[in-house]
Amino acid sequence: MLAGALGTICSASSVNAQTDKARLILAMDDVSSLVHLPVLLAQQLGYFKAEGLLVDIVEQPVNVFATNASAGMVAWSVPFTHILPSSRRDEAWRSVMQTGKTPQLALGVSKKTLPGFKSLKDFEGHRIGVLELDSFAQRCVDFMLSQAGVNQQRVTFIPLGSSLNAIQAFKNGLVDALCVTDPLMTLLDKRGEITIVRNLRSVRETSRVFAGLLPGNSLCVPASLVTKDPKICQALVNSVARSLKWLRTAGPSDLLHTMTDSPFLPDRALYLNAVENLRDSFSADGNLAPEVYANALRVHKLWEPAGSVQRGSQEAPYTNEFVMQAKKRFKM
Repeated sequence: MLAGALGTICSASSVNAQTDKARLILAMDDVSSLVHLPVLLAQQLGYFKAEGLLVDIVEQPVNVFATNASAGMVAWSVPFTHILPSSRRDEAWRSVMQTGKTPQLALGVSKKTLPGFKSLKDFEGHRIGVLELDSFAQRCVDFMLSQAGVNQQRVTFIPLGSSLNAIQAFKNGLVDALCVTDPLMTLLDKRGEITIVRNLRSVRETSRVFAGLLPGNSLCVPASLVTKDPKICQALVNSVARSLKWLRTAGPSDLLHTMTDSPFLPDRALYLNAVENLRDSFSADGNLAPEVYANALRVHKLWEPAGSVQRGSQEAPYTNEFVMQAKKRFKM
């Protein structure tokens, strides 16, 4: 899909010349997930076009992420830790903006299959559903299990692929717990089917679990794009900065007017509740603080010691320069 979209961009160069707009692919793992709301709002509210960008949003599994750094005009909405040094990826990516200041995940247990759940040690011998194996969600759960002294060899992770699959698997008892994003967790919570036992949507609980903030989603681009096309990067950041500012004061009627289509959102009240559950987790201005980056490095080293490098041995994989310009322009 991504290759096809790139082909479309190449063939559309003459159109771009006429419209005087740059075309960019923006990939994300699940367009129904509200962690991508600032990006989706920038599209719906016309902020990309206002900045001279024609953005094609495509859905891709995160495991495709590692192969696309040389693709040129491509950006990803992806957890920040995915661009940290990895033994499985040679390409260089840079974060140009932080959209999630927490992982924006929730870990919940089934009231049907784990009714007597008391602590994370009760996960031993049970199955936890995630959308992808070795995903950000699985790594966060692994960290929490390790901190709780759980025998992780006795916990099975089940890849579910999509939110709709997750609903069915949970309903049919194929998994005993889920660690996914909203609106799915809000949906199951409202139905009374799940008990939230770790809320990584909360700044307070995230700081408690990880001994500091662990950043969630960021806007990432190939490192070469930052140097070759800084105007494109600035336009991208400006657009989403406006979304983050809009979200700060958006009321129920504003949110409903921009309600994202989703096959498993049965009512407007649920949508509003899901957004409220995430409000604390969205970045206020897109800035990534040095101490948050340091904590992300520390946690990442525990996840992937072979792929980690010592601090200072290479250029930081993020920049706040575009965010600072956006903050000045939009008075954030």
